[in-house]
Amino acid sequence: MKNYDKQTIAQIRKPIVQAAIIMLVFYAIEIPMVYFNVFPDINTLYIADTIIRVAGGTAGLILLNGYSKRGESKCTLKQLFTNKISGKMWLIMIPQIIYILLPFLNIFNATVFTTRYIVTLSILIVQQFATGFYEEGVQRGLMMNGLIKFNISTVKRRLFTVFVTGLFFGLGHAPNIAFGDNPLIQVPSAMCIGMFWAAVYMLSDDLLLVMLLHAFTDSTFRIVHGLFGYAREGFLYQAIECSRDIIEYVILPALTICICIWFDKLKSNAPEDGST
Repeated sequence: MKNYDKQTIAQIRKPIVQAAIIMLVFYAIEIPMVYFNVFPDINTLYIADTIIRVAGGTAGLILLNGYSKRGESKCTLKQLFTNKISGKMWLIMIPQIIYILLPFLNIFNATVFTTRYIVTLSILIVQQFATGFYEEGVQRGLMMNGLIKFNISTVKRRLFTVFVTGLFFGLGHAPNIAFGDNPLIQVPSAMCIGMFWAAVYMLSDDLLLVMLLHAFTDSTFRIVHGLFGYAREGFLYQAIECSRDIIEYVILPALTICICIWFDKLKSNAPEDGST
């Protein structure tokens, strides 16, 4: 960024700072709410969490739309939800789609089927879609606003853009240690998949697409786990987990690099508008 003037650097920095503030406010509410057990009932907790995430995502979109109105963004907010997905984009997303669907194979390993927790599971799935709305609206939409406009003219700058966004996304999951998650696993995992989503967003200009990818990625495992009981051992389970790890830590980062390298060629053949 040393080749940019001060005004350009400020335009890149501002949406990043705004996104960081929204994230800090989110955790300032979320962590005490969970730590002090404000909502002992799990369903009520998920509903409260959903409301907070929708509020955070809405704040991010409002700020992003502000840039669009001033002509500082490549696409209007409406276009970011209606851009047509090209055939090449669908091909690029095949590993991600496989990653999303793989947990359903655990059904063949199931020993129990139950609808006992169907209400909680339904609320949880809504919460996961709220998570996709919030995290993509803030981190892919708002945070990448300045970076996409000023920092994708070369391969190195595109790699820098997706790396910075992925790094923020990964580190943004570190506070989840307060909820019992292992940051040594979740941070690098979120960083790898976050870089891929950043590359997909950079190429497609479709914020709805990455929101849905995020939501379905978070939902499928929970759907299978909520409806079926299965042993977390054996060949099938290990094969599924190994396949997901290979996609997450190897294939998606490789595709991210490929998108950054061949971005101009892929972009030139992509439709500019339409509907998703």
